[in-house]
Amino acid sequence: MKEKDRLVRQLAGADRGPAWHGPSLGEVLEGVTSGTAAYHPIAGAHSVGELVLHVTAWLDEAKRRLSEPAQDLTPEQDWPDFEGGEPAWQAAMDALRGSEVRLESAVSELPDDALDRKVAGTDYDVRFMLHGVISHNLYHAGQIALLKKARSL
Repeated sequence: MKEKDRLVRQLAGADRGPAWHGPSLGEVLEGVTSGTAAYHPIAGAHSVGELVLHVTAWLDEAKRRLSEPAQDLTPEQDWPDFEGGEPAWQAAMDALRGSEVRLESAVSELPDDALDRKVAGTDYDVRFMLHGVISHNLYHAGQIALLKKARSL
């Protein structure tokens, strides 16, 4: 199996499972209601909804960086406000799922040597970025799992 195909599988596993480490981001998000998504159990910490929008922003940015120079996200792009309510929650989840699939598709279409290519405007290559995306998604999946538990206490 080619390395880029392994990375696509790892992206999909981190996003939707199955993942070797435990629940994927999507599995952690199963059953999250709009009320839980908007809940702030820890003062100064992000809500589940904010985390989902943040992960989505970075999935989109990683996909963009496959073909365009890197740009810093503004604070508003990096951490969008989650308005709450069922329509906003469904829109956030739809956006997350779409971003996951678009990035996986873009990676699967890369030429075989693209993983070694430097991401324009950075000092790292595509391989490093994709491993970072996987780690980033799983880091926030862990946060979401804790926020869900805090909501149920």
